[in-house]
Amino acid sequence: MDTPRTARQHLNSGRTASNLNSYAPAAPPSVAQGDITGREDILHLVDTFYTRAFADELIGPIFTEVVHMDLARHMPIMADFWQTVLFKAGLYSRNALAIHFNINAKAPLGLEQFNRWLQLWTNTVDELFSGEKAEMAKVQAHVIAGSLHRRVTGRPASQYSTISMRRPEG
Repeated sequence: MDTPRTARQHLNSGRTASNLNSYAPAAPPSVAQGDITGREDILHLVDTFYTRAFADELIGPIFTEVVHMDLARHMPIMADFWQTVLFKAGLYSRNALAIHFNINAKAPLGLEQFNRWLQLWTNTVDELFSGEKAEMAKVQAHVIAGSLHRRVTGRPASQYSTISMRRPEG
């Protein structure tokens, strides 16, 4: 007989098409927080996130030792990216996939690195914001990370790439 699982365990089983930890909404914050409303909020979010990511034992060296990222130069680029994702601003025009292919060639980006990035991102969003755009920032991060991970490991971007149509009978 199966052991009963909570709804969260079912939703966050870790069994996604890319094996990334699946996204499950967090409990509502205990302190009222505002939603992400524009560029200033996004700059605060990416600055807080990247400060933590640079200091992280697992993914920090990717930024500091592998790609030698200039954080001050990178912040407006990431703000453009997230402003485009969350508000359809059309400000980001770089090729994020090519950038991650280049990083992966120098230091392989595995599930552990992608999952740590997602954990830091989700925790940072939850700490700073709540609302529709905050949830969108977390969901989109999971979608993007899953796609990037699949692509840098040589698989199609879609998590549904293994689904096939049945041939008509007869």
